[in-house]
Amino acid sequence: MKEIQELNDYVNQYYKCDRTNGEELLLLQQKISGLLYYFETVRSQQHDAFECKVFELVQEGQSVARAVNEAHVTYPLMYKLRRIMDAGYRIVDAIRTNISYLKSEMNNIKR
Repeated sequence: MKEIQELNDYVNQYYKCDRTNGEELLLLQQKISGLLYYFETVRSQQHDAFECKVFELVQEGQSVARAVNEAHVTYPLMYKLRRIMDAGYRIVDAIRTNISYLKSEMNNIKR
């Protein structure tokens, strides 16, 4: 999925960027947030398909635990997106905190 690589590239840019450059941080926050929104829609679709698969397998007589395990094998992207998105949201929070700190410092300088 090319969007996952794109997110990875933005995260790497964040780790290499100048933390005092508010414009760059804001741009990265916007890019990462946009990708996370896109991933929410993909994950939602994957989750629906995952749940349908579990239901189908349980209807066929499998235990719920077995059905869930098979659904995880059938839809590995759902788990992968969940993990990537959790980390992405933490990065956005870190960027937001850094921008807030920069704003606070600018206000202190003006006083």
